[in-house]
Amino acid sequence: MARRTELAALESALAAAADGRAGAVLLAGDAGVGKSRLLTELTSRARDDGVKVLTGRCLDVERAGLPYLPFVEALGRLPESGASRLDDAMEQLRLFEAVHTELADLSADSCVLLALEDLHWADAATRDLLLFLVSRLNRQRLLVVATYRLDDLHRRHPLRPLLTELARLSTVDRIELRPFDRADAMAFVSALSDSALPDETLRGIVDRSQGNAFFCEELIAAYGSSVPAGLSDLLLARVERLGRNAQQVVRAASGAGGEVEHSALQAVTQLDDLDEALREAVQHNVLVAADHGYAFRHALLREAVYEDLLPGERVRLHAHYARVVTSPASLAYHALQSHDLPTAFKASVQAAEEAVELRAPAEALHHVEQALQLFGAVRDPGVTEYSLQRLASRMASAAGETERAIAYARSSIALADDPESGAEARHQLVVTLIPLETASAEIAAAVSEAWDLVKDRPPSVTRAKILALRAREWAWYGGAVLDVEGLERLAQQARAAAIEVGAEDVAIDALATMAIYAEWRDRVEEAHELGRAAADRAATIGAYNVELRALNNLTVNLAQRGLYREAVAVADEIVERAAEVGLTWSELAVEARVTSNGVLFSLGARTAADAITDHSAAPHWAALRIEAANLFPLAAAGRFAEVDEAAARILANAPDARTVVRVRLALAEVALWRGNLRQTADESIRVIDWLTDLPLPWVALAWRVGATALCALADTAEHAWRRRDEKAARDAVTEGERLHDRVLSHGRYALEGQWREEMRNPETICMEARMYAELTRLHGENDIEMWRTAVAKSAAFKYWQISARWRLAEALHNDGRRDEAIAELRTAHADAVHMGALPLRDAIEAWAKRARIAVGDVEPDSDDLFTPRERAVLELVASGLTNRQIGERLYISEKTASVHLSRVMAKLGAGSRTEAVSLAYDRGLLA
Repeated sequence: MARRTELAALESALAAAADGRAGAVLLAGDAGVGKSRLLTELTSRARDDGVKVLTGRCLDVERAGLPYLPFVEALGRLPESGASRLDDAMEQLRLFEAVHTELADLSADSCVLLALEDLHWADAATRDLLLFLVSRLNRQRLLVVATYRLDDLHRRHPLRPLLTELARLSTVDRIELRPFDRADAMAFVSALSDSALPDETLRGIVDRSQGNAFFCEELIAAYGSSVPAGLSDLLLARVERLGRNAQQVVRAASGAGGEVEHSALQAVTQLDDLDEALREAVQHNVLVAADHGYAFRHALLREAVYEDLLPGERVRLHAHYARVVTSPASLAYHALQSHDLPTAFKASVQAAEEAVELRAPAEALHHVEQALQLFGAVRDPGVTEYSLQRLASRMASAAGETERAIAYARSSIALADDPESGAEARHQLVVTLIPLETASAEIAAAVSEAWDLVKDRPPSVTRAKILALRAREWAWYGGAVLDVEGLERLAQQARAAAIEVGAEDVAIDALATMAIYAEWRDRVEEAHELGRAAADRAATIGAYNVELRALNNLTVNLAQRGLYREAVAVADEIVERAAEVGLTWSELAVEARVTSNGVLFSLGARTAADAITDHSAAPHWAALRIEAANLFPLAAAGRFAEVDEAAARILANAPDARTVVRVRLALAEVALWRGNLRQTADESIRVIDWLTDLPLPWVALAWRVGATALCALADTAEHAWRRRDEKAARDAVTEGERLHDRVLSHGRYALEGQWREEMRNPETICMEARMYAELTRLHGENDIEMWRTAVAKSAAFKYWQISARWRLAEALHNDGRRDEAIAELRTAHADAVHMGALPLRDAIEAWAKRARIAVGDVEPDSDDLFTPRERAVLELVASGLTNRQIGERLYISEKTASVHLSRVMAKLGAGSRTEAVSLAYDRGLLA
């Protein structure tokens, strides 16, 4: 619930009233913001707690100016007197005292909540009575809550003096209910629509409603582009109260499309008394003064007024604006709306160019797309469609709209009419496809075609760019086929070619590539220096995409070396720089956000809940990527329903492969904690299938999903053995062994190729240790030393270390080393609590209870069926030891061990040692 803070304040005031400290709360907010909904929630909770709730509502005084109406509704009648008998002040005073006395009497036995709605419509008598009552609040068990609309309070509104008087009283508090912020609005709209609307529609509703709850509901109900009729009537009612000139100004302002300057309004309306008309519109909260002119108090009010104009009025209005506006963006808008297509086209191109200069890619994309729509309607455009398509691709990529960037890049290839432009178009396509990681064939073909177009041509910027692109061949070929020395020489040639033609940005890009190859050839310090030099120089000349790429390579370099804090610092630098230069939602900026958050979560520096990043302001594809990265922390926090809902929505939108993989990882984790072991294994295998098709080995990820799958299969085998289902157990073991071999082949592939740094990556080492430890569990051994190694290798991966430590405790406990097991388990539990990893915490606590170990505030089960010695024998039997081995381990004779086992079997009603172990597991008597 987005109103937790406000509801808590109201409940606190009600609790104080119940303790004999009477008070009043004025609940203010615009129409539709949620005052009534919040008050309804309060009154419902109050009734459940035994509070007497009295409610009354004021009506619009222009329609029904009934004196004391809300008090009549609340009390059922007015005691001792009525409005018709109030012929003098004395009679009114008697009435006021009578109401005061009745409320005091009602609150003598229990707390009373008097809820008065729509105080902005209160008549004078009601206002006077309210002031009388509130000014006499003292020790009564009474809370008065009154709502009113802020947007109805013009400067001379009669409620204003009363609010001033009430504000002076110490017993009165004021809560201003503001619209939802974007994140809360998205959650509200999504819940209200049962997540049935497309993301684009949800975002549109949130944008248009500006966080107003009622507007959200109406727009969802309408599910269209226009303002719903009922909402339009509500909004226009305020405009209709204005005088004729003020209404004319408001209608003219609606055509501006946003904020409108005073001079533009003067030119369009040509009113002699414009100031007076504006003053009236502002005083009635229809318009508000803005930085450079005037704007509507709410965007939907502007829409309603605009839609109320006749078609001819709109065209004439826009034609007037087109003659007076000065910015290309405004001219493009008004020229298009007034059907002047040639002017609209040229202004759109100019607006796009201006937005590029201002580093506003989303705005540039909007304008260039508008120009493309008008291209066929203009005889002499002055620019080529090819150049517009390429610009659209660049701006879409910069704005985080990858899908559109790819589409425009592909279109521009077909429009290229010479070798240089053909090569440039293919270069743009390749740089948009590389992050998807699944378009290797298309990328390789495009690079080859681009090089064929320019390889025999004289030196040029385009030729240098394609040469530099060819030096990045690992991105689409990868594996053992790469000649790293040859590619490094190619990058050096590209740098020299770029310097020759004066293309410094291309030369710096080649330098960033050279830094990568230096790292691969174990020249680590040189790699870092080259990467930092490339980033710094790119920043100096304004080659921002190159700068972000160089910084991204630095981040990867540092992470591969286990310098995670330093990697986070560079990732944060990318995010900050991207925002500064208008690339906030570009591919590299989004990945930097994800990297920073993910590393901090892995280190344990950020809890599961804190690792969930807000993505409400991001464009479609960027939002999907960030939301997908949020899913694993959500799973770790135990918020499974949120993972289910978001995963279904993300997968339905067919995003890029890396986003799908992040969803699969989260679904596998959720399935594991839910006990859906088959689903865990299947989701992991899907990821391994994807990794097999990649041109580059991703060993850390392969071994991570391998460990997860082996964990699920080990649990499957263990449960099958307990059920004495030998076939199911052996099938799980066989499947796990085959999967393990598949994952290992991925690592061998890395060793054979030029990716040995993947094998030295601390994450790879951590996941390798986890995988081998899970393999011992699959085989029923649960090797202590393997788990101890997994704990040690997971130092920088706190979540996995907690899991490994729990398994180590289990292995120690099964081996009879109870004291060591307790120490490890308590450490794991404390870390899980600190991280907010609730499913992991719950699993540890459940196992601890079965093992009769106290962790945190959780006490072990006290009604143990077995004596300590019997339990020790049973646990060793479960680990596969014979009676002789048990005797040796516990320093008792074989015969004594047999006696203890016989007692255990008798207590369980088991006919064999195997059945005893199975029954103990089934009844939760063994961990």
